[in-house]
Amino acid sequence: MDLKTLKVISAVFIALTVVMAGLFVFEYSGLSSERTSYNALQTSYNTQQEPVVLKNAYAHWDYIAIENSSLLQTQYMNNATLHWIGGPLTGTYKGISNITSTWNKFFGLWSAVWYYTVTPPTVTVDGNTAKVISNNQFILTSVMNQEQAQYLNISYTLNYMAKGGNWTIYSETWHIVGAGFISASEKFVNTNYIESLAFSHWNNIAIENNTTVMQEYEANATLHWIGGPLNGNYSGISQINATWNKFFGLWSAVWFYAESPPVITISGNIVNVNATVQFIVQSSANASQFRYINVSYDITYFNTGFDFKNGMPQYVIYNEVFHIIGSNAINKL
Repeated sequence: MDLKTLKVISAVFIALTVVMAGLFVFEYSGLSSERTSYNALQTSYNTQQEPVVLKNAYAHWDYIAIENSSLLQTQYMNNATLHWIGGPLTGTYKGISNITSTWNKFFGLWSAVWYYTVTPPTVTVDGNTAKVISNNQFILTSVMNQEQAQYLNISYTLNYMAKGGNWTIYSETWHIVGAGFISASEKFVNTNYIESLAFSHWNNIAIENNTTVMQEYEANATLHWIGGPLNGNYSGISQINATWNKFFGLWSAVWFYAESPPVITISGNIVNVNATVQFIVQSSANASQFRYINVSYDITYFNTGFDFKNGMPQYVIYNEVFHIIGSNAINKL
């Protein structure tokens, strides 16, 4: 082979190498772009499906509450599994027939069922599978004694699979983590518990601890202040926090006492506390000056659900009225 021919072959080889490299880069960049687009679409799909799955979960719990096994069985895959942990129905049940039979046994124990989610359920979607995790409390009345209410605290897990455009349950865990009776004695305990929360609130005001005071409110709570320089309506944590800071800024020391036991009214998840409270305050501007402030106090609490840590309902303040009905200087403390 002469030199000229060798040069031609070399030139052709180099040209082909450059072309192939370019095609490889083009193809790789195209695949990378397609992969990025696919990931974005997948993320968007997962986000869109989360409320759909959550809606299905709430429907599932609603069907349990109305004790309708016919509606329940439509939510399961044919080979679904129900893991029941705790109580007389403890066991693992596979297939719609066994699962439906288990629910019918459960419904046979109770004449009425109610439920609520203790905290907002968490939902994760990954392609064609999804998981719902929740802490639920079921309130039930026994078939044997319909005047007696009981509660079951359930750690709940629902695993879904997308099939034919619908989400169906392929695995479910009903884990009883607490149970008990709701009775007159429990109402007495709740009343005392609410009273202790109210006194803690006033004590936190007295020690001017803004951190603990603010921990007692719901995010969208309202404080109605009637009378004095802070007169006004304050909505939300930020405004309420600013108002208490102004109040604490006026006084270097605060004491309080309730003139009579608070009146506590419980209605479902709503609790109202009414009391006449007297605050004794020492001026920040002049430590020798003291005043009394008589307040008609109303606190409305809302039960946000069962607190698994302390075994009591979790109450937060969502409405508060600080109504000054009398105030004057005190010559001697």
